[in-house]
Amino acid sequence: MKTIFAQSRRNWALYVASAALMLSLLALMRSNTATAYAAPANPDPWKSERQYPPLVFNSKAWLDCSISSTANGRQTMSTMSGQGFTFDAVMLPIQKSKLQLVGQTGMMYKFDSFPTEAVKAHFNGIGDGTITEMKSEVEVAVSRFQQPGGAGTAIHFTATDITTDSAYVEFTGVFVRTSDSKHFPFRVLFGRVEDGSGTVVPMDKAPDTRIMSKAVVLGSPRLPVAVTTALYEAEDDVAKLKTP
Repeated sequence: MKTIFAQSRRNWALYVASAALMLSLLALMRSNTATAYAAPANPDPWKSERQYPPLVFNSKAWLDCSISSTANGRQTMSTMSGQGFTFDAVMLPIQKSKLQLVGQTGMMYKFDSFPTEAVKAHFNGIGDGTITEMKSEVEVAVSRFQQPGGAGTAIHFTATDITTDSAYVEFTGVFVRTSDSKHFPFRVLFGRVEDGSGTVVPMDKAPDTRIMSKAVVLGSPRLPVAVTTALYEAEDDVAKLKTP
């Protein structure tokens, strides 16, 4: 009888130990699953930069851009007055572009472009830094142009040929200030062009084609273009005020 009772106690102890082990494993599995699916501590890395409205600057600048679909190009922005960017960037070949003849005399072209690497830049009022991310979007429409070589050859135009307010040039990216490594997400937008000229070479003779190459100057040191720049800036030390 004692032997049977002792055996029963051993079986019961083994059962309890097995149950405890199973519960521990289940608890550990639930903990790991919860950790794996927990929301990241900071799901939005730019939250601090976007917590307050952006800084908006007005300036006068001019742009010189020579770029092609077969080789690296160059894009130089020079701010003449006000608060804005000055930089000289090597650009990758154009991958996405469109050139289209409009009616009997008009033409439009557009393309996206990107620097080959990070770009050293200066922003008046903020300081020196590096543009670590950037995309250029360009769309220009002209009401008239010259193409002396005929279809498929170089198209020439001047600032006076550009349809009013139809030279859309936008830069989007991130500027990192050297002095404190602060990040400034930015958007730059060029306004009406009063001086400058351009040459665009189509890929072929078709009236709707792509860009082989282009060399355009928007504005000049004498007549720069109005530019609007919006930057977000982190303001971590803004005082939290008590409600009266």
